[in-house]
Formats: sequence, C-alpha cells, structure tokens
Amino acid sequence: MSATTATDTGSNRNCTAAGVTNPEYPGKPGCLFGPPLPIPNPNSPATSTCVVNRVTTSASGNGNCNDGSVALLNIPLGSDIYLTGPTDGVVPCPRCTGTPSTCTAGPNAGQPCTPVGTPSATSPTSHDCPPAAGAFIGTLPIPFALSTGSQSKTSTDLPAQPFVFCGFCGQQFSPSFQGPPAKACTADSQCTTAPFTKCRQRTSGAFAQGPARTVSETGSPGGACLSDGAMHDTTLVSVFCIPPAFNATVDAAGDLPSPGAVALPGQSQFIP
Repeated sequence: MSATTATDTGSNRNCTAAGVTNPEYPGKPGCLFGPPLPIPNPNSPATSTCVVNRVTTSASGNGNCNDGSVALLNIPLGSDIYLTGPTDGVVPCPRCTGTPSTCTAGPNAGQPCTPVGTPSATSPTSHDCPPAAGAFIGTLPIPFALSTGSQSKTSTDLPAQPFVFCGFCGQQFSPSFQGPPAKACTADSQCTTAPFTKCRQRTSGAFAQGPARTVSETGSPGGACLSDGAMHDTTLVSVFCIPPAFNATVDAAGDLPSPGAVALPGQSQFIP
C-alpha cells in the first residue's frame, strides 16, 4: 500500500501523504487526518485544547486483498495542539452548526462550513472552522501503526515507577523529562543525561487506571476480496505512546507522557 495525495483524492482532508499544502493551516503541511479533535477538560476549562492531526510521513504498509486485512499501515502523525481553553473553555474547537451550517468561533466565525462528526456539546467540527492560529503551542509526534488485527502494550515495573507502558527519560520525583525531543526508554541504563536518569512516564498505569497492566485494541478486516472494487466495513486499531508536549499546562491536563489507543471504524476499497 502507498500514500494517496490530494490530487488522487481531490482533497487535502482525505489523503495520506506528507508535504501536502493545507490552506486552512498555513505553514503546517501534510494531509489532514480526521476533523479537528476537541479535548475538553471540565475540571479545568482553561486547559481544554483543540487538536489538529496531520500526516508527517507518507503512509506505507501492506495488506491482503483476498480478505481485506491490513497487517501494518504506518502513518505517523503530527498532532498540532491549540490551547483554546482560556477563551473557549470546554468547547475548545470551533463548531460547525446551524442551518445552513456556519462556524461558531475562531477566525472564520460566521462563515459557511461543512460539519464532520456527530452533534454534541463539542461537535461537529470542521476544517472550515480552524482554531485561532495564536493558540498554537506545539506539535506532538504520534507514531500511528495501524492494523486490522489485535494490538496491545503491557506495562512493566521499573525502579522509579511501577506500571510503565511508555518510558521516557525523566527525573525521579518530578514530572520533568529530557528534551525536546523526548527520549524514549525501556530501562534506566538508557538515560544517561543528568538529571533525567530515570525511565518513567508521568503517572503509573493508563487512562487514569493506576494499576493497569495491559492496553489492548482489536480491529476487523473487510472480510471479503477487495478486488471487487466495492466498499467494505473495516476497523483499524493502534496502541502507541504519546510523548510529553513540554508544555506544563498540556502535559498536566493530558497526563503526558502516557499510552494512547485508538479504533478507527471506516470502509476500505481497492483502487488499482
């Protein structure tokens, strides 16, 4: 499998190549991956963020056209973080709502838009309604490696911390980590730059579950020969590590670094 460009698909919003120009986000290239993602924080509205995902390395991988399975699809992302909470609270991404639909906030407030997502308190959103450029605080590298099979991570007990899924070199008694860029590790011996000599994540466990031992996701293949050219329901999954953002507000609100997991239901189609 190889990447599709905006020319192939007709849009920068449903392709999988790096380097594609995004007029919605000047200076931030790479096909857009999904709509803007609101991450509200009801306990601390000022730390709510809006995340825009871009493809930073063109997608590549392999699959089986006979049953629609995907053994591996590498599609590294850059997650652009916009700290919009101070102005927009728990509705961190501008919404695209109404009849006809218009942007509720941001630089395109009042302009027409095409909504994406199920209506809720924080959605639908749209790249027609980008967050304010001035709210951008940094980009997290996300190593997406998707498949239609099963993926999992198992935590280990390290000297500085038990239940570690995603180790990064940091300080033992402070949520401070080496970088940027962050340095991933699996043992203290890999952390040789003082004072970041302990391999750990921000807090033990995963997803606010301190004694968590395993994170698992299970996908589903198309289940049919894709050479028929038809669309087939497929779920791609990935379990991965999220590095620190090196922004104290974002790292505290997102509990970073930490593990991440995703299941992406959709449809697959063979395009010769």
